[in-house]
Amino acid sequence: MDLCCDCEKELPFLQNYCKRCAEPLSSGQGTCGACLNAPVLNLNTTALFCYQSPVDQLIIDLKFKNNLVSAKILGELLGKYLYEYYQDKTKPEVIVPVPLHASRLRERGYNQALELARPVAKKLNIPIDRLSITRVKSTLPQMGLSAKKRRNNIKRAFNANDKFRYRHVALVDDVITTGNTIFELCRLLKTSGVKKVDMWCPAKANNKLIT
Repeated sequence: MDLCCDCEKELPFLQNYCKRCAEPLSSGQGTCGACLNAPVLNLNTTALFCYQSPVDQLIIDLKFKNNLVSAKILGELLGKYLYEYYQDKTKPEVIVPVPLHASRLRERGYNQALELARPVAKKLNIPIDRLSITRVKSTLPQMGLSAKKRRNNIKRAFNANDKFRYRHVALVDDVITTGNTIFELCRLLKTSGVKKVDMWCPAKANNKLIT
């Protein structure tokens, strides 16, 4: 299943947004006030779409209905955009899909972030590292939690292998909400010597709508 050019033009592309947390911004701004006041490493985020029809249904089908075709569609769209974006920029050395906890991985049978990363990695010719960063804390769903509880929920949820030695890393996930997951991973990657993180994601959701 592929999208025709006309259908692709009708997708809800995200226009102006914070280059760290992907929060929508007024035209001309580059970083939101919250991210300016709490800088996190050297982070640059790409979020392709707003989390609304039909992108929201593709992500729901991917996460909860075992529809890996959705990962192919969204991953190829993301890869197409990133391929053009990096024509005059240095690409990351490696792609790290945001990991699931082992219990969630057993339940779902696959990591949706990894499935999204596959078409991107192929398009950009960048290797995927799916083993060096692990999720060691089984977190609660972020949906419905207060901002403080969201931060605490994801705190120290990840671990990095001692052999993880990259300076420029790309993270891939399915949806960005508050950005807490990104910031926690950046904190971890910084301790591993990473100097720059590029975050790639198909969609940015309203914080109240989805985990």
